[in-house]
Amino acid sequence: MMQGKVWYGKMKKLSTIAAVITAALSLLLTIGIKTVFPACEHKTDTGMWMSCHWAEQAVFAAGIGLCCAGVLAVIVRSPRVRAGVSLGMIPAAISAMLIPNIFINLCMKTDMQCHSVMRPAVMLICGAVAAAAAVTAFLSLKAKERSE
Repeated sequence: MMQGKVWYGKMKKLSTIAAVITAALSLLLTIGIKTVFPACEHKTDTGMWMSCHWAEQAVFAAGIGLCCAGVLAVIVRSPRVRAGVSLGMIPAAISAMLIPNIFINLCMKTDMQCHSVMRPAVMLICGAVAAAAAVTAFLSLKAKERSE
């Protein structure tokens, strides 16, 4: 019986570590979209924003939601609730991944910053968020299974 409790404690710690990684990746997406891999600048002749600017804004909003869910997954104690929050993050991360150039068109030229920097970075980080959320959910469900 003692061995089961030790295993449960390890799974719960691994689940918490995976949730912290998920929250950190969500924070990286939210901060990075505004600093490291932003969309193109506005047009200098007219001062209007290009369509990729709105993709950046949408990814930023999705990143804020993912950050909130990630923090919730870290602070919640129940394995079932942590698994549920993490499972909810997977489609949210995939939706954020599809924002640039699928939901919102980017610039027409493929050598612009939105195509060469922003889109690959968003796809990579959102894929990592979805994978980390799936691992968190799996570990949380395993910890819950062993606790019963």
